Amino acid sequence: MKLLTTNAVAEILAVPGGTLRYWRKVGLGPAWVKLEGSIRYAEEDVLRYIERNRRTPSVRAYMEEKSAIWARQDLAL
Repeated sequence: MKLLTTNAVAEILAVPGGTLRYWRKVGLGPAWVKLEGSIRYAEEDVLRYIERNRRTPSVRAYMEEKSAIWARQDLAL
């Protein structure tokens, strides 16, 4: 398990370190651990956080849905 510092995670997420501190305070953001006074993030937790927050743009979702419908209609013909 690779542990990352607050600065490393801030760089990965493209947010200031202060944002991560705030998120810890209010219970947001990726899971973290405190080891002998130092805050660390498991790399897999950071990647999981990113994946959980992945969104599909609404236009893309609409087009994918339409494409699936059209494909089913083509198969029915």
